[in-house]
Amino acid sequence: MTGKEQINPGQFFTPAETRYELRGHDKKLTKARPRLDIRKYFFSQRVVNRWNRLPAEVVNSKSVNAFKNAYNRLCCNDMDVQS
Repeated sequence: MTGKEQINPGQFFTPAETRYELRGHDKKLTKARPRLDIRKYFFSQRVVNRWNRLPAEVVNSKSVNAFKNAYNRLCCNDMDVQS
């Protein structure tokens, strides 16, 4: 989504366009309504909500490794809060 990999995200995801959908970070996605039940379980449908909930400092990381580290810190903090 951030251009760090040589993948065209437009093949899988639709970026959010309205101002309401852009609260949080500027790379939010919209979930297309599936026409078939099987489409509900595709990767591109399952990850949208999780991606949109990420904080801006994780999404706007400088590199893939920085993203992974920030995501791991976020997950560890969530685990500490839950226990």
